[in-house]
Amino acid sequence: MNQPATRAEALLRIARIHRKANQLEAALGTYTSLEKEGGLNMTGTPYSLLAADAKCRILTELGRRKEAAASAEFIHAGLLAGRWTLSREALEYRWSELDRLGVPAGTPPKSAFDFAVLVSRLYDRWQGAISRDGSLGGRDFHADSSLVVWNATGERLTALVTPPGWLTSTLTLPANSSDVRWKLTVPGAPSGAGHVVTRSLAEAQLPGRLEFSSLSFGTGTSSSRRSLWLTGVALMVLLVLASGYAVHRGISQELRVARLQSDFVAAVSHEFRSPLTTLRTITELLAQNRIPDEVRRQKSYQFLDRETNRLHRLVEDLLDFGRMESGRKQYRLESHDAFQLVRAAVAESSEDATANGFRVETNLGSGPAIVRADEEALRRAVRNLIENAMKYSPECRTVWVDGTVEDHRVSISVRDQGMGIDPQEQRTIFQKFVRGNAAKKAGIKGTGIGLSMVQQISEALKGEVRVQSKVGAGSTFTILLPLAGD
Repeated sequence: MNQPATRAEALLRIARIHRKANQLEAALGTYTSLEKEGGLNMTGTPYSLLAADAKCRILTELGRRKEAAASAEFIHAGLLAGRWTLSREALEYRWSELDRLGVPAGTPPKSAFDFAVLVSRLYDRWQGAISRDGSLGGRDFHADSSLVVWNATGERLTALVTPPGWLTSTLTLPANSSDVRWKLTVPGAPSGAGHVVTRSLAEAQLPGRLEFSSLSFGTGTSSSRRSLWLTGVALMVLLVLASGYAVHRGISQELRVARLQSDFVAAVSHEFRSPLTTLRTITELLAQNRIPDEVRRQKSYQFLDRETNRLHRLVEDLLDFGRMESGRKQYRLESHDAFQLVRAAVAESSEDATANGFRVETNLGSGPAIVRADEEALRRAVRNLIENAMKYSPECRTVWVDGTVEDHRVSISVRDQGMGIDPQEQRTIFQKFVRGNAAKKAGIKGTGIGLSMVQQISEALKGEVRVQSKVGAGSTFTILLPLAGD
């Protein structure tokens, strides 16, 4: 694995996430670290250049004009000096962006750019220790007709670098030439046959000579080479597109999870803050003996007891949810009458239901419904469904709990005639931290973990949970559990 490239790509993604989250100072610090990294990203642009460009734009957004101007000038000087390895198109694009960064660069010097690109690449290859023994280092022929031939040792680099157009302007070739073949020959070697043009390398203090010969269309070499080149470009484009899609998908998922977690923290804070404020107020009144009436004191004690139990259940739900997510939740599976557990869950919810003006009606089968279940877990699942039904039923104040045995399974349904759930949201409501848009708009409190817990409990008991809902007509959540022994 290329560790430097991996580190640079990670820094680039972190910086972009900071910037999308409007954390400009954090993004600026990450881009400063990225500026020291080498290598190219998937589009072939040096990470250090990407970082310098992003820093300049962020500094402009922050109003730090002097620093932004200095950063833009750094990019300008670097492009002129060939500091970065860039394609011709990338170099011209970066040059055109200088005006937006506040540097009036004008028309790019074409010859200087070409020379800077070639020399920069040659220097990098020399630094990579291509050859240190004094023999001929190598040669390249570029698509823009530039030719580079070099000889390198550990202490010295000698090279011939030709400008674009040198081949056509200095060589006399047949008019029907469609491609050129060239080779480097050492002194004493025989020349090739046919139409050959020779150029000595003595002026560049290099041994040998260059021989150029033409190829005709009839050989098929040019066509084959062009097809191979187009295939390579197509594969590269596909790879870049696939990589870009994967990066975009990963970042979108990370941002979505971060947003859901932020909503969850805010919801939990609100769930705790409201009852705690009320409890504190009543406790202070009782402690200061400011409720002289015994009847009112008794009601205050009952309210304290109810709200304390509510907070206790909320804490237990959060702790159990954490255990479920980490796989540490232990279930004690024993034989129980499912309908008895449902009645117990309804009784636990009845006090809150009465206090909020709701009525819970039960219609459970008369026969036994023996299942293998964890008593507390199943009661919690039914209780969560009842609480949800009351939350999302602002008009109808009745919740129905039905229970039947059919097809060797126990069916426990909680039904309401409330807001209902949009069909597009029904696929995601069992995911953690997810809450419906209608509930958010209506300002209904909730943590977004209740239905996720119901699903995890149902699956732990070898069952499943289903939902049927229509917007404006209510919802029905059904837990299906296998009978014991089946």
